[in-house]
This record gives sequence, C-alpha cells and structure tokens, in this order.
Amino acid sequence: MAVELTGITLGLVLASVSAVLWAVQFLCIRLGTDDGQVTDAVLVTLLSNIVLLTPIVLVLYAGELSTLFTPYSLFAFAAAGVAGSLVARLLMYRSIETIGASRTSPVISANVFFATILAVVFLDERLTGTHLLGIVLIVGGVAVISWETASSAEPDQSIRDLGLSLALPVGAAAAIGVEPIFVSMGLAAGTPVIPGVLFMTFVGTIGFVGYLVWHRAPVQVPLQSATMGWYLGAGVSSTFALVAYFGALEVAPVVVVIPLLQTTPLLVVVLSALFLPQRLERVTPAVIAAAVVVVVGAALVSISGSL
Repeated sequence: MAVELTGITLGLVLASVSAVLWAVQFLCIRLGTDDGQVTDAVLVTLLSNIVLLTPIVLVLYAGELSTLFTPYSLFAFAAAGVAGSLVARLLMYRSIETIGASRTSPVISANVFFATILAVVFLDERLTGTHLLGIVLIVGGVAVISWETASSAEPDQSIRDLGLSLALPVGAAAAIGVEPIFVSMGLAAGTPVIPGVLFMTFVGTIGFVGYLVWHRAPVQVPLQSATMGWYLGAGVSSTFALVAYFGALEVAPVVVVIPLLQTTPLLVVVLSALFLPQRLERVTPAVIAAAVVVVVGAALVSISGSL
C-alpha cells in the first residue's frame, strides 16, 4: 500500500511539474516570436530536446542501447514524432505568434476531444454521459475563445485570415490527440521513457529539417540575442516537461496525471496576465472564463476515459 501511495504522490509531483513547464514554454515562445521567426523557434527547441536528452540516454542506458527499441516501438515513436514533435509543434508555435499564448493554450487542451473521437471511431469505445458533458464544455469554451479572438482582431483582418488563425491551434490539438496513441504503443513494446522521447524528437527534427529544405525556408537563428534565450528557455522547459509527463504516466494512473496536465491553460492565462505586456497578450475575463470551462471539460473527458 505504501508503494502505491508513493507512486501516486510521485505521479502528482511529476504531472504538476510538467504542467508548469508546459506553461513556461508557451510564454517563452510568445516572447521569442515577438522579434523572431516561428521556424527558428521550432528548430532551436527541437535541437535543445536532442542535446539535453542524448547524454542522459547514453549514461543511463550504456551497454544496452541496442536493446532499447524494437521495430514496432521504432515505428510507434517515429509516428509520435511526426504528429507531436513536428506537426503539432509547428502549428502550436505559429498559433502562439498569431493569436497569443492565452488563447492558444486552452484550444490545445481540446486534444482530449480528438483522442476520444478517435477512440470511438477506431477502437470501438463508447461515449458516456460524462464524456458528452466534457465534450460540450470543451466545444463551448473553444467557441468563446474563437469569438473573443474575432472581436479583438484587427479591423482589416478578413474572415478567411481569422479562420486560418483559429485553425492553427485546432490542428495542433488534433495532432497532439494522436500522439499519445503511438507513445502508448511504443512504451507497451518495452522501450523506456527517455529513449522513446529522444527518438520521437529526433524523428521530428529530421522531418522539420526536411520541411525547411523542401520549402527553401531561410534559417537565421539570432545566436546572441534575447530571442535566442527565449527559444532555449522553451527548449529546456519542453524537454523536461515531456520527461516529467511520461514519467508520471509510468508511476501513476492516467486518471491522476491527465487532469493535472489540463491545468496548463489556467497557468498560461495567469502567467500571461502577470508577466506579458498587453501589446503581446490581452487577457480578458472572457478568455479566463473560457479557459476554466475547457479545463473542466478536458478533465471530465480524461477521467471518464480512464475509469
């Protein structure tokens, strides 16, 4: 019994740390992309993930590197890397730059909505009343954020441009909703957390570099500037957020971990109001209320799906 309590307690701590670190990442990207480019931010954060995790894997798993992965887990973590490290991160960072961190973060929490729909469609799972209530709250909260974003948009912004802006966080949420399915497959195949995260990020990095080459996108990372510092801050926080997240899932039930992670939007809203200038982030009562509604809805969906 004591071991179980210790595991749950450790899971609570790791999930809480992960939520705080994800919130820090949002703020760092918002500040960094004020003067910098989203593509630079994605590249720096991905490389930071690799640089930080590689020595840890080499030290912890020295002598057993060849046995860490199976063909099945390699495929699973590669798919997770494309969905989460590449597609979701690119869309999310672009959304933070376009509509702000306090509006992007709650919409990202709608990933549990997409995960639930995928489970119903492909895994033949059933929707419960709690599921439906959570989904209604998520959709309602996202609708309020969309309305608030539209009302605060620049007068010369077209409906089409506004729709594309709102599609960014929704697309990121969908990609993040797919990622845990592949991560679970990789972990179930016996691959440890940190090597799995490293390979997932490595695949995402390769994919992103290929994206830059294909589009001939210029990369001009400002090595000696405050912008680079914010990018590195996002890279460090996202790295340890991922490790804490997967570590929490290993020692504690999903029903304990996931609802805590859904507090990230509230943390982002609070930190944005406290530390970001209004020219970058205008946190309104409607955004705060919508974030609360989305968090509650996401927690209900997570809890219902884990029972």
